Amino acid sequence: MGILETINSPEDLRRLDPPQLAQLAKEVRAFLVEQTSKSGGHLSPNLGVVELTFALHRVFDSPKDAIVWDTGHQAYVHKIVTGRARDFARLRQAGGLSGYPSRSESEHDVVENSHASTSLSYALGIAEARLRKKKPGHVVAVIGDGALTGGMAYEALNQIAHLQPPILIIVINDNGRSYAPTVGGLARHLSQLRIDPRYERIKVEISRLLSGLPLVGSTADQAAYRVKESLKQLLQPSTVFESLGIKYAGVVDGHDEAELEAVFARAKKLREPVVVHVVTEKGHGYGPAVEDEIDKLHGVGAFDPLTGRPRSTDLTYTDVFGEALMDAATRRPEVCAITAAMASSTGLLNFAKEFPDRFFDVGICEQHAVTFAAGLAMSGMRPVVCIYSTFLARAFDQTIMDVALHKLPVVFVIDRAGVTGPDGSSHHGVFDLSYLRLIPNLKVAAPADATELCALLETALDSDGPIAIRYPKGPVPSTPDLPVEPLPVGRWEERRKGSDAAIFAVGRMVEVATEAAERLALQGIECTVVNARWIKPVDPRIVDWARRHPIVMTVEDNVGAGGFGGAVLETLAPYGLAGRVRTLALPDQFLPQGKAADILRDNGLDAAGIAQATYRAIKGGVRSETGSSS
Repeated sequence: MGILETINSPEDLRRLDPPQLAQLAKEVRAFLVEQTSKSGGHLSPNLGVVELTFALHRVFDSPKDAIVWDTGHQAYVHKIVTGRARDFARLRQAGGLSGYPSRSESEHDVVENSHASTSLSYALGIAEARLRKKKPGHVVAVIGDGALTGGMAYEALNQIAHLQPPILIIVINDNGRSYAPTVGGLARHLSQLRIDPRYERIKVEISRLLSGLPLVGSTADQAAYRVKESLKQLLQPSTVFESLGIKYAGVVDGHDEAELEAVFARAKKLREPVVVHVVTEKGHGYGPAVEDEIDKLHGVGAFDPLTGRPRSTDLTYTDVFGEALMDAATRRPEVCAITAAMASSTGLLNFAKEFPDRFFDVGICEQHAVTFAAGLAMSGMRPVVCIYSTFLARAFDQTIMDVALHKLPVVFVIDRAGVTGPDGSSHHGVFDLSYLRLIPNLKVAAPADATELCALLETALDSDGPIAIRYPKGPVPSTPDLPVEPLPVGRWEERRKGSDAAIFAVGRMVEVATEAAERLALQGIECTVVNARWIKPVDPRIVDWARRHPIVMTVEDNVGAGGFGGAVLETLAPYGLAGRVRTLALPDQFLPQGKAADILRDNGLDAAGIAQATYRAIKGGVRSETGSSS
């Protein structure tokens, strides 16, 4: 039996000696590769934090000491240590183990933290509350150097420096990367600390001086610490954290478990906030991850554990968008692309290589990305902001006040819209139609297929104002011939004619609605199917369609509140036609993880569910389906 099978809690971890810990680290890495090769997930971030996680749980007493993981995809090892290794067989599956910290899973998961740069704010709030309630224990925030680029992290650091909570410890897991290599001034600063040769001289000098100390026990430990701090002041430049008034300890080898324990133990004694700078290697211990030049196998689908190569190489919407943007940039020198630390995930790797002077990775700074795009647009560029649906919500204010208010020609290309699947509630892009539709001057579109995605990009680049294009995660048959002719703004497409009902569908739901209409046709019910590719503005022909059909169904993979169905109701109400409308949408709740097709089916948004709801509406049945329609 391996050591891993004996680990059910942090207490079990604390009983191990150094050789056993080293063996456990090997077992954990092999376990992570095996499990994620089947289920997919975040591989390399977790391979890099094995020793760090061990040290944290051996020095601190979770959950008495709160450990807050920033961008919680680095918490797999934490889950293993806290007794959830057996649950990894259902990692990221419906009803299974979440790919992020989950308060419903364990008392050791403090927050459900899957968006970057939030841990310091959480941790500061927890620390200040504990101090006021005189609750014992430390609060540890583990934040990557990539997440440290985000604006919230800077805001929290400023407040930490002001409040000086004595129980707060900040651990920087510095591997020089988020998805891609970390960018920005702070990244350069950390890099200088990592590679400064004076650090090695410090360690040598400390060893030389301490060897002559005739002291023992705690006195020797205190003396050693004083010597080290004095040498740091002489040989190492002040850090940005020390400039703020926060104690800095580093640089620490993130794969030396014993050294990590020693530093954390000292940090606990300081009684003031301290930053522990830990350097790790992303993908450590797994050759294919370390050698991967794109993202170190950051987030993976199912893959071959021997080679690290994906088992599926399907062409995706993201791939097609990347090709279309490259083609557009070749013809349009004013086109530029912006990503918030996700070049590979948003299809921009080739763009970055081909047009490096027109590619901007701003770090994990979605708010800045949008206002930066506004500035580019003000001066004649055509910026394309490439971003996940769930992350664009972080820049809601900037989209309104900095882009839409100025009517600037910024193109938002929104990946992972709708139900995305195994990443769960924080990553489903099911709110964008609602929060984008209310913004004045902003046009919103959803392509039904890859060809329309390319055509809508051309439309947006020809526009004199902001346009948002949202598309789902998923495979496509092929890349269309480029360039594709632009589509007229606000013009819908009638794909099928009928007289019993009209089904207005957006995005990926167009194909599903068409299949539903074909099912109904077998029962003698003929439905018109309309590809409502523009959510805003609405095609004015909607009034004629509504008048010609006794029932109007709207179908969308967005929450019902404020979404596409609401737009149809608002448009038809002045004509007395709102009573004909039935809306099919996602419920007003956070959706669980699982396969996208299963989640859509469970909410009545597969072909059978749409056909059934339409049939009931035509036959005068129940108007509202619980949770999924109204």
